[in-house]
Amino acid sequence: MQANIGGIVPLSTVDWHGRSAVVIFFEGCPFRCGYCHNHHLLDAAHPVDSERVQKRILESKPFVSAVVFSGGEPLLQAAAVEEIAAFSKANDLRVGIHTNGFYPEAVSDLINKGLADKFFIDIKAPLTLPSHEKVIGFSSPTAAPNIAESIKIVDSSSLELEVKTTVFPDIAGSKEDIRLIAKWLSGNVLQKQKMTYVLQQGKGQNTNDSAFQEMAFLSPAEMDELAKTTLQNLEGAAVFTQTDEEGRVGKF
Repeated sequence: MQANIGGIVPLSTVDWHGRSAVVIFFEGCPFRCGYCHNHHLLDAAHPVDSERVQKRILESKPFVSAVVFSGGEPLLQAAAVEEIAAFSKANDLRVGIHTNGFYPEAVSDLINKGLADKFFIDIKAPLTLPSHEKVIGFSSPTAAPNIAESIKIVDSSSLELEVKTTVFPDIAGSKEDIRLIAKWLSGNVLQKQKMTYVLQQGKGQNTNDSAFQEMAFLSPAEMDELAKTTLQNLEGAAVFTQTDEEGRVGKF
């Protein structure tokens, strides 16, 4: 089988907090988020035999405990993800999936087949607001419902779940935005004790959108204020901020 692969990082300690991982970046994504740092992968197509990917995984195996699928959107290539995930599990490596949540059936299939251990799902803006489509740059009546369904599927399983919101002052960075996201998670995630919610400091320097390149980013103090809003509306889940200045910090 072939897969469109944009790159492989042989050893990462930031893509799965607490684990060392080999990271595989899949090309292609239906979303067009203006702040995407991997925008060069959105429409690219560089077919690679899955055997080559498996070889790279084996080369990293002595130094890692997991394989992370990222992108782009890996579940756009669900069959290739399943094949490489099965190979990873057969080699006693844990599997993490970074996804925008648009493909709940693929999420369900991976869980039912025992091919994933953790999902990392983005909520880029309040799912209940029309502005969500503006943030993802993709007009689809099923986008928000699909993301919600993906989160609920993982929540109903025994797998770990990490939800992330990348915050920009004028996009998804207001206290009201974060309050709405936190309230939604509070009302829809049942197993909050195994969920982590991360507020990621958005920076535009690596984007290809001038609006984001010129946008001021939130300071650690401003991120702390958003974390307080989260904690007031989401009990039982671990909440973190992630900034360049302070790294990943737990909020309690």
